[in-house]
Amino acid sequence: MQTSTHHTHLRIPMRHLLVVARKGQITIPAPIRDALHIKEGDTVAVELLGEEVKITPVPSTLAEGYQSIPALKKPLSWKEIEEIIQEERADAAAKEG
Repeated sequence: MQTSTHHTHLRIPMRHLLVVARKGQITIPAPIRDALHIKEGDTVAVELLGEEVKITPVPSTLAEGYQSIPALKKPLSWKEIEEIIQEERADAAAKEG
């Protein structure tokens, strides 16, 4: 299997030949992982584009979402939380018809 990748910050395309393992696995070469800032445990998206495969790092939703929503002015009680959940479930059920 041949792969090639272009990173927007790089001017020279990197190309590495990879061997596909028994279960269809490949190892992303270190220079490509480094260029894309991919580390162990990260999530990547794999897309089939015609005859080519595109691998794109997916930002961590936890890191992306951290402090993206302002804190509540006052904490909610369990009763208030349960009421909100019931309202959201009722709204979702109504939308499903």
